[in-house]
Amino acid sequence: MLSQEFLIQRGYCCGHGCLMCPYEPKHTEGNTNMSSKSLEERICDLEELSHEPQNYREKCEQMEKRIEHLESILKEFMDSWGPDVQRRRAERDAVWDEMIRVLTIQKRRDA
Repeated sequence: MLSQEFLIQRGYCCGHGCLMCPYEPKHTEGNTNMSSKSLEERICDLEELSHEPQNYREKCEQMEKRIEHLESILKEFMDSWGPDVQRRRAERDAVWDEMIRVLTIQKRRDA
């Protein structure tokens, strides 16, 4: 059985019916929407499923911080490399290609 921590770290639902699936709706392949349950509700769920005493509160708080950090990294990445940036680069490359084509034609004509 995969731990909920591992499933959250993976970042998406595999769709294979994992018992600890943290995504909503559950078992939907590719889904990245986290459960809307509060931290307290998730801790209670983990404690009910656990066979060994663990400090789930601390682990969940650490995971919340990691998720926030990863979300900020993802936002920064999308701002730097997302679809808008790729579209602008494609437009720039198309202009560049056209300029090279024109210069090549002019060079052939002058030769």
